[in-house]
Amino acid sequence: RAFSDSWRSTGSPAAGVRGWSFWRGSRRRCGARGSARMPPAVRLKGAAEAYRGLCEANGVTDKTMTEDPTSVKMLEMFLFNYSKIQALDTFISLTTLIICQQAIQELEGLQGLVHLECLWLCETNISKIKGLELNPKLQKLYLYSNRISTIENLGHLTELHTLWLMDNEIEVIENMEGLVNLQFLNLARNKIREISNSLDNNTALLEVNLAGNELWSFKDLLNLTRSANLRKLSFSDPDYGDNPVCELCNYQTYVFFHLQQLSHMDTIPIPEEGKQLAEATYMKKKMYYNMRIKTLKRNTTNILRKGREAFTNRKGQSMQTLTVLVRQLKDLERELEAEVNSVFDPSAVKGKIKMLQQAVESKTVEIGQAENMLSTMKEQVCSISDYNTSRLIVELETGGNIRLEDGKPSDVWYSSCVDLVNSRFFQADVAPYGISDLRVTRVTRIHNRFLRNRFEERLEQLVDTSDPSYKRSLEYLFYGLDPRLPGEILRVAEEGFRSAEQYRRMGLDAAVALSNSLSIADLARVQDCMKQQNWPANRDGTPKFRAGLEIGGGQLLITKVFLARCTAERPTRGSR
Repeated sequence: RAFSDSWRSTGSPAAGVRGWSFWRGSRRRCGARGSARMPPAVRLKGAAEAYRGLCEANGVTDKTMTEDPTSVKMLEMFLFNYSKIQALDTFISLTTLIICQQAIQELEGLQGLVHLECLWLCETNISKIKGLELNPKLQKLYLYSNRISTIENLGHLTELHTLWLMDNEIEVIENMEGLVNLQFLNLARNKIREISNSLDNNTALLEVNLAGNELWSFKDLLNLTRSANLRKLSFSDPDYGDNPVCELCNYQTYVFFHLQQLSHMDTIPIPEEGKQLAEATYMKKKMYYNMRIKTLKRNTTNILRKGREAFTNRKGQSMQTLTVLVRQLKDLERELEAEVNSVFDPSAVKGKIKMLQQAVESKTVEIGQAENMLSTMKEQVCSISDYNTSRLIVELETGGNIRLEDGKPSDVWYSSCVDLVNSRFFQADVAPYGISDLRVTRVTRIHNRFLRNRFEERLEQLVDTSDPSYKRSLEYLFYGLDPRLPGEILRVAEEGFRSAEQYRRMGLDAAVALSNSLSIADLARVQDCMKQQNWPANRDGTPKFRAGLEIGGGQLLITKVFLARCTAERPTRGSR
């Protein structure tokens, strides 16, 4: 009642609730997420008793309800034993309902409140959004600090302009398409990892708070550039915490440049000089990467031009020789035809004709091989160019937080990687495939600040990093190319491994497939090479014969792994 009175004295229920939620937010950060929201108390039972409690807590007399029930526009329930939403049908003109810190399990009992415009249902045990089908006039909906995991059943609330869902268990922003008038959205302190195009239809958005989630990608933040009316955006908030993306380098520069419509960022006003500095910094970086990409394309064009010139010269010489051979062959064939009825012995001429035919065939094959070499060269050069271009674009789009560095044999880490791969290559494992040796042609070091920060943060949760003994559990394992997931190695280098559940949904083993054996890590690629060549194979996947089998180069990702508790695999019937 003390809090209820203070709300009425301020004239704004939002002010009282917000002030209290700050206090409670601090308390919750010290405790476990999802702790009980109701203090021990005897819950009210029955609609009649609930009705009397509502009237008493809000100062509504029996006379008021008898003579003028439509005068009751607002009801508040705070720290009150209200275990179920009920007994509200009598308050037919209610426009504002505030229920905080109750042991309520379900959102129900609001069917009769057709004039309801503002609903506060906070600090309860509600896990599902429902029961609002008959409240189309809702303009403000506050459902923070509950147990909600899915945004749903809100599409019909076309007049809704304020939605607070912070401090819940939401993982995906979804089902927001119908909220066309939404202006204020708060999804802070949830479990959201991606924005994607989930807010594209909410063109009226003015303020969005996504602090305290699991957003990590600069590229994902670009989805908010389509929200042209957005003015206030928060990925970091003193009351809800930060996102992993906030800890990356050039975070503010990147956001200021791409989201120039903002006036406030992370609860702080953006000065105009800050935007100008961000634009100047980003444009310098963009010019630098554009120059490198143009240089790369120019070098590619030069290589292709020199390749075509070499092919043209080689083909021209071969064609001249072929023309001479064909002419001589024709001459001999005419000479042989003219002497067919004479006493002339044609065996010598036939021998020359056979030799010329072989030479013509050889030159024709040579020209065809040169054409194939040119085509292969063009494909390889363009592939390398596209790969290097994509690397530069990734560096630019991630603000330099993801960078790929090509090593040289003189680099210590280069030789360490080569030694590691060679030490785990056992020729006997791949001998059935006709592989006799291994050669490392390139080593690229991946600098990914987000993955490194996430690894170190998780490691600190598992072990005491001040004790160096934990390093005995660190290992380097291989991740090989999987033909079922083309481009997965580059995706992993940028975003990290998928969860076990994601792999399961894709029809793969529900785990990250890592190995300390090079042959096991690369076996799927080798067998796919056989499949592409329609090579006959034995039941165990090895080739029936090895002569002529071509297995090209592959890629291998060396991953740093913390091995905690390990156990031997125990296969069971039907398991994968």
